[in-house]
Amino acid sequence: MTVKEVFDLRKEGKIEEAYAAIRPMYAVHQGKYTTLCMFWTASDILKKRIQEKRIGEAEKIFEALLRVQPNIDDTDGKCHAAMLHAALLLDEKSQTFQILDFIEHYGVEKLRDTDWESHTATTTDEKGVSRSHLLPSTAQRMLTRCFHAIQEHPDADHALKVMPLLEEALRRAPRHKNNQRYLAVVYNIMGEHEKSIAIYRRLLQRYHDSYLFAELAEQTEDIGKKASLYCRAIQNQRQEKFRGSYRIALARLLIGRDNTRAAYEVQKCVVTRTALGFHNTRDINVLLNKLKGITPCSERTQEDFYRKMAEKYPI
Repeated sequence: MTVKEVFDLRKEGKIEEAYAAIRPMYAVHQGKYTTLCMFWTASDILKKRIQEKRIGEAEKIFEALLRVQPNIDDTDGKCHAAMLHAALLLDEKSQTFQILDFIEHYGVEKLRDTDWESHTATTTDEKGVSRSHLLPSTAQRMLTRCFHAIQEHPDADHALKVMPLLEEALRRAPRHKNNQRYLAVVYNIMGEHEKSIAIYRRLLQRYHDSYLFAELAEQTEDIGKKASLYCRAIQNQRQEKFRGSYRIALARLLIGRDNTRAAYEVQKCVVTRTALGFHNTRDINVLLNKLKGITPCSERTQEDFYRKMAEKYPI
């Protein structure tokens, strides 16, 4: 079988057959087209293995692709782009693959201008109405995935690993909301709390995302200001199912200070989780036990409390 015939198999959708055919050919000859064919057939199989949830095999194929890629004349950058997308897929599906480690070894300097370009996608709803959406660039998506890892491991080692990618993102888009937010996260991890708080305050002058209020609250020591920020996080989150963590954080602050308000927040969590088919968490049960016998205040009373707290503690 020739390399062209293997490519033909791939075009026909016979990717397993193509992969099986090219492997012995590549083992004895790493020519230009054999190597290119090996790369693309292996890329097909990698995606297929991820779909099949055979993640261990997918990781091994990815490692092999990293070895093959430098031997390809990748002028158009398609192989490079395929590697970045494969890394994003693995980071999402694998329990062991870390995009932070990948980008550290792959090298931020290898990212191309096209990797930083946003793209417009069009979707059509059930009524046939088309809408356009601006999708983040591949590099920005990688940065976001890196910060998911940092949220799980908020230590200096992880923060230092992401800095080259974050610095490049800030160079290209210094006022980008997420880039500024990520910088604030790194400052906080590295102990530069005032710099972190200053960034959040600047962001909250322009944006009112609930998570920004909550993240600033986590860094705020003053109890009144902290409670006010959680109040505003609750107010600015439109979907009740996503307010739970803010309500619990506020309830913890209110216990012993205003138990009726604390009871309101916990009860709202219980009602929402029950409606969604979820049981109470351990934290909720601990709070319920502490508030046993306490009657929650009314919704109107609590909403008035949110308003007064925002007025008393402006950003």
